[in-house]
Amino acid sequence: MFICTNCGNEYVKWQWQCNFCKEWNTLKEFREEKTSTKTSHTWEKKELQSIEKNLQKEERFITQSSELNNVLGGGITQWSLILLSWEPWIGKSTLALQIAWWLHDKKIIYISGEETASQIFSRAERLGINGHNINILSESNIENILETIKSVEADFVVFDSISVMYSWNIPWISWSINQVKYIGEIIQSFTKNNNISSLLIGHITKDGNLAWPKSLEHLVDTILFFEGERYEDIRILRSLKNRFWDTGEVGIFKMKEKWLEDLKNPWIELLNDKNMHPAIGSSLSITLEGTRPLLIECEALTNYTKFGYPKRSTRGIQTTKLDMLIAILSKYSQVKLDSYDVYTNIARGLKIDDPWIDLSILASIISSKLGKNIIKTRVFIGEVSLTGKIKNVANLEKRIKEAEKIGIQEAIIPNENISYKGKIMLKKIDSIEDLVKIING
Repeated sequence: MFICTNCGNEYVKWQWQCNFCKEWNTLKEFREEKTSTKTSHTWEKKELQSIEKNLQKEERFITQSSELNNVLGGGITQWSLILLSWEPWIGKSTLALQIAWWLHDKKIIYISGEETASQIFSRAERLGINGHNINILSESNIENILETIKSVEADFVVFDSISVMYSWNIPWISWSINQVKYIGEIIQSFTKNNNISSLLIGHITKDGNLAWPKSLEHLVDTILFFEGERYEDIRILRSLKNRFWDTGEVGIFKMKEKWLEDLKNPWIELLNDKNMHPAIGSSLSITLEGTRPLLIECEALTNYTKFGYPKRSTRGIQTTKLDMLIAILSKYSQVKLDSYDVYTNIARGLKIDDPWIDLSILASIISSKLGKNIIKTRVFIGEVSLTGKIKNVANLEKRIKEAEKIGIQEAIIPNENISYKGKIMLKKIDSIEDLVKIING
């Protein structure tokens, strides 16, 4: 067995480069000592439990954050194991400490394997947290950690982070796949057997996936992604897996100078121009994050290129989506971008996968190319097909009703029948050419 000394990935034969971390000459041979001890097992009959007699609603810890409660389906389910993950700088430790603070009536143990207790105290002071219910333990050895927890009756335990914790029972280094898997199994068993709830903090790989073996994803009850841009103050808490609730809900927070706050009116914060003035290359749309409608701003800039190959750059959407939309626009309209650089952006660093913002992205591109203003009391909702037609939208009426709440007066939508009878004027279009005519006035 060969193990990478940088990331802990394992290989059956030696090679020059690690496929996982891309470092060179880091694979070292490891030989596990074999034991020949024989064990005998005794078997016992277990009692079966009836679903009908034991069916009941899960008990939950209600936190002081309505956004967090919304993501988790009403609060933290007792005896659950939660994995919180994203990039190192996003504020996972800050959120974890605040969750402990939001559970003000529960006994909390915050375990830090990366920072000293004084560093945690300093962060708590910055956040204004002086909770008498929170105890700090700076330790990386999992056996010492669990032995300490056993001596204290805790309701909720934070493990920050699983990547630096290790066990003497596993010969591999911390962060290795075997260490992470073994520690995850121990924590999962400990959580269920001792009737506590636990939060694990972890990281992601460069491509945005969990940096763990797949078995860890199956061990935990809930996986939360805490997303955001380094230089933006908006943070989104997204549920990737939840055994106790739907995974579609999101929580939206604002990173203040001291700590995170629930974003009560996200549609105001998600716009660059709070006064909603008409602008060239900027349009509004309504996206759905789970069951939650959000007003977003799509921006675009087109510029004549002096070079032979025009540049395409995106922020907030995939580059392949932009390439496809430009190809459709060039094929089915008079707006040609063969000699133009095109840049697109979703305001405030949001990342949107919703296909029904296609119309808004195209509207912004057309507006920038033609130099036409788009009024901010108008929203564009629709998906564009490869044939240049505007496709129907899921939950269209729900999106329009949300737009009405925030003062939108007009909606450009696909030509479909809906039962909406509100104040917003609906303009139904069939094709890209119809969209160009609306932008061109």
